[in-house]
Amino acid sequence: MTGTAAEALVDRVEELLRRQIGLRPESTLRGRLRRSLRDEAAAQALTPEQFVDAVTARPDALQGLLDRVTVQETSFFRHPEHFLVLAEEVLPVLTAPVTMWSAASSNGQEAYSLAMVLAEQGLAGSVVATDLSTSAVQRTATGRYSTREMSGLTAERIARHFTRVDNEWQVNDDLRRRVTAHRHNLVGPIPDRVRACQVVFCRNVLIYFSPEHATTFVDRVADLLPGAAMFLGGAEAMWPISRRYETVRAGSAFWYRPQQAAPASTPPPPPARLGGRPSGLAVVAPPVPGPAAVHRVSRPASMTVGCAESRTPGDAVVAGLTHAGQRALDRGDQADAIVAFRKCAYLTPDDPVAHLHLGLALEAAGDRPAARRAFGTARRALSERDPAGPDPAIGGYAPAELLRLLDTKLETP
Repeated sequence: MTGTAAEALVDRVEELLRRQIGLRPESTLRGRLRRSLRDEAAAQALTPEQFVDAVTARPDALQGLLDRVTVQETSFFRHPEHFLVLAEEVLPVLTAPVTMWSAASSNGQEAYSLAMVLAEQGLAGSVVATDLSTSAVQRTATGRYSTREMSGLTAERIARHFTRVDNEWQVNDDLRRRVTAHRHNLVGPIPDRVRACQVVFCRNVLIYFSPEHATTFVDRVADLLPGAAMFLGGAEAMWPISRRYETVRAGSAFWYRPQQAAPASTPPPPPARLGGRPSGLAVVAPPVPGPAAVHRVSRPASMTVGCAESRTPGDAVVAGLTHAGQRALDRGDQADAIVAFRKCAYLTPDDPVAHLHLGLALEAAGDRPAARRAFGTARRALSERDPAGPDPAIGGYAPAELLRLLDTKLETP
């Protein structure tokens, strides 16, 4: 099979995945998709051509490929500022028993982190964990993790919620009973079992969706879970997806609640542009230390913050500019957002996240050449950071996550 023929097969599978799971075509994903196609075809004793013909005729036969393509990369209490906001701002106003949805829960660490917060706050409640991958759903239901996968947990939490079994850690029964795991495709209808949920964690998923699929999902949640608080990932925000939610700031972290008077389920109007199209990736202020943690919810020793870290009066100015940029984007004012993020980048020239935010704002305004320059500056700043420094994470991003994001933006025409 020639290289051209192989790439044509990848094109066909990419289109199938766009229709079936809303996957946004990205050049950085093609290598993984190519390897997954080869491996899954071999596992089924088919040639790649035969496999693609089979799944084209029967899309339900895609599951094995989906299990290979979907990235099951997560950790307990990943982005801990979200769990602090949940405990400090959201849970106190909810009526028990509290129900939460961990959408795209991967191998279950997020779902069990949510269950731990409920247990530690003394609240009755449960978590519905869903994922596209059948293997991830099975791992969540099993609730057993290697020592390497236990990162993000304190010794106190491990002692309280886990039992050592051979070389692994088993979630204790009282915590497992709070979590149920099910397969669900976020592109499909909202399942009945989550429609009573009061909190939705859907983090680091929508950045992989096409814009139309992301909008459809968020508006469905607004329609069917009208009172649910929503948490998105650090590289995501609501403003380019839907106007159905309002941004709530807690410290310098953000969560989203439905508008009290929701308009019809329509995508937001496109932002003003100079050419090109707006990005589906969002500008969001990185997490910063906020108020003291509530009882039994531990704050990490070193909270990673990027350009919005507030330790001195100068840093407080930068944090204010970052928040101003976010608020400007929320109201659709790209010009004011660019001004704020440009000042932030000027004041913190060595911070890659500051330049990332500026690039995303410029891209949303349609100024692609200027956006590419900002992304390039962000990548150079990232490459010059000492990987052995005391704070390996950057603005809530793992360095590898930020590098992939910047490379994707620089490769986009």
